[in-house]
Amino acid sequence: MLTLYDGTTSVCAIKVRLALHEKGIAFDSHNIDLRAGDQFDPDYLKLNPNAVVPTLVDSGDVVIESSVILQYLEDTRPDPSLLPAAAIDRARMRLWMKRVDDAVHPAIGSLTHATVYRPAFLALDEEGRAERLAKIPDENRRARFAAVYEKGLEAPVVIGAVKTLNTLIADMEAALADNDFLAGPAYSLAECAVTPYANRLFDMGLLGLWAMAAPRVFAWYSGIRQRASFVPAITDYLTDDDRSAFNGMDPETPGRVKEILDAA
Repeated sequence: MLTLYDGTTSVCAIKVRLALHEKGIAFDSHNIDLRAGDQFDPDYLKLNPNAVVPTLVDSGDVVIESSVILQYLEDTRPDPSLLPAAAIDRARMRLWMKRVDDAVHPAIGSLTHATVYRPAFLALDEEGRAERLAKIPDENRRARFAAVYEKGLEAPVVIGAVKTLNTLIADMEAALADNDFLAGPAYSLAECAVTPYANRLFDMGLLGLWAMAAPRVFAWYSGIRQRASFVPAITDYLTDDDRSAFNGMDPETPGRVKEILDAA
């Protein structure tokens, strides 16, 4: 039996859970409460020294990094495959996955922490804030979150994040003009990689900002939500605290994000 150390709303964990459910692979889910700081527990750091989720354990073998885990699942449990049939579509799939890792993930992280999670951080005293930031092992990530928490939507990194996500939606719209899915005619790891980020925008009440500009993206996302994998991989994991955090976001956020988009 596989064990997946994940988080309820973690976009990277959702990537892997979607693949597991799409492939029909049984697994045990072990929740790491990211807001409580469980990722910094010494025992967990032995599994994943980066202090992030997900982490997959397969008969004692430990695999980290969501995109690596997705490929590991294809290598070890190839049927049914989530790889496109055509070589060119596989290349497109890998480009979507690389784009998510390189640009989209830090962008959605900056935007989420600037809006959804910033109030809880600011509620900490100065010592608590410093302690929380000091636990982040990656220096660049630590500096990015410090800037995000300090200035919120006014932070240059957050403004850049909104522009990155705007380009993502535009390129998804273009890709979906030729196919029903991002990397060809069938659902693939590209969907596993991108879905959590579109869903995060939906949960933040921001996806509607692109309703007129990206109708194909909305049709794609609607279809994704109807797949059998969506509820068990995403919806069923949401806790009352998760819903409270997203529902408690400043209602002015969509308007402020739209101002950034309009100025781009």
